[in-house]
Amino acid sequence: MEETHFEIRIPCDDDGFILLRCPHCDELFKLTAEDMESDETLDIYCPSCGLSDSNFLTQDVIDLALAKASNYAMDAITQQLHAFAKKNSSSLIRFEVKANREREPEAPIRAAIEALQIVTCHDCGREVKVSPALAMSAYTCPLCGIGQFNER
Repeated sequence: MEETHFEIRIPCDDDGFILLRCPHCDELFKLTAEDMESDETLDIYCPSCGLSDSNFLTQDVIDLALAKASNYAMDAITQQLHAFAKKNSSSLIRFEVKANREREPEAPIRAAIEALQIVTCHDCGREVKVSPALAMSAYTCPLCGIGQFNER
């Protein structure tokens, strides 16, 4: 079976941050692409609940990936059925393909949620964006996992 790869571009905001969502508590936060891909980042932690997970993708990204995969699969199936019908066109049994399926919409991902505030971790020194409520009280650094407390 052949492997297929899809590229999904997730837009950054004006400051270069990408929107993420915690699968445990639905908290929204942002990290830079450089920090997400850095060898220094072993795990990503939710700034609200502090839990780590392997998937902090937003629903927009998941929906786009599913739509792309569905469209690709249905196109491949239709192509194979047409090839089968063409190959067996001279046999006693006739096979005809009538593909009438609408493609899944592949809505582009938009940078959203600008109400997040840039904070700097006192331990690792890297910047992230969290909700103003977390920035004014306490949060877990999404990059190093250490609790941060507002010193004001």
